Amino acid sequence: MISKSLEEYLKTMYILKKQNGNIRVTDIANKMDCTKPSVNKAIYNLKDEGLLNYESYGTIELTKERRRPCKENIRSL
Repeated sequence: MISKSLEEYLKTMYILKKQNGNIRVTDIANKMDCTKPSVNKAIYNLKDEGLLNYESYGTIELTKERRRPCKENIRSL
């Protein structure tokens, strides 16, 4: 189980993907009003949990397993 803060990162990434077509560390940091190092730490934690596909300086992609729950959570807002 992941923390609420990591869940917020996932939701933000899902929204950015839908709005911009891609997910960037800078965009996440701006949208969440946090630092890039905080975003990077969250990304690596989520990657370790198998919820993201990410290579340094590459694209950030939610795994297929995470897209559906994020979409459902966004709809309930």
